[in-house]
Amino acid sequence: MSVLPDRLMVGHIPLEDVILVRVQVWQLASFWYTFHMLTLYNVVSEDGYIADVNGSEDFIPDSFWSHTLETLKKYDCIMIGRHTYDVIQNYEEEMVTSFEALHVRKVVVTKNKNFKPKEGYEVVVSPEEMLQEDINVVVTSGPTLNNYLLNKKLVDRVLYHEVPISIGGGIKPYDKIIDLSIEVVKLN
Repeated sequence: MSVLPDRLMVGHIPLEDVILVRVQVWQLASFWYTFHMLTLYNVVSEDGYIADVNGSEDFIPDSFWSHTLETLKKYDCIMIGRHTYDVIQNYEEEMVTSFEALHVRKVVVTKNKNFKPKEGYEVVVSPEEMLQEDINVVVTSGPTLNNYLLNKKLVDRVLYHEVPISIGGGIKPYDKIIDLSIEVVKLN
């Protein structure tokens, strides 16, 4: 009997090559298998949008920021896309300061190898660079990075904080239909 099954379902996502959970399993062959967990996290409107048609997140009450920070600080690493980095840098100064004060590794994914973020951020060209490590990663980003991770089957869990407001249109967490049969955790 194998300790690691040939195919596992974690969070209802079939996983082919890796197990996306944070555990260490001792095998008889005398080496360690280490695993990570990757969670997609977004604050969404009641009708499922992360921003309105103009890209604005003004529908999200400032009171949700403390919930977001509490969620993010539970992880080893926060991964964001380049556009999300720019959006965060344009938040009110107090919000940016509180985000950057989190004692969590912050990584920006960008194809621009010359991109230089503020001190306290790392840059990777590919999300897979971070997923080589035994860490719990939370991705708070938009559809480009989210679609990439979902299509590559790198996601363990999707976590939403739902704002009880419908905005009627805008940007979804994924910009195309992806065949997902995962458990979505909504926090109000």
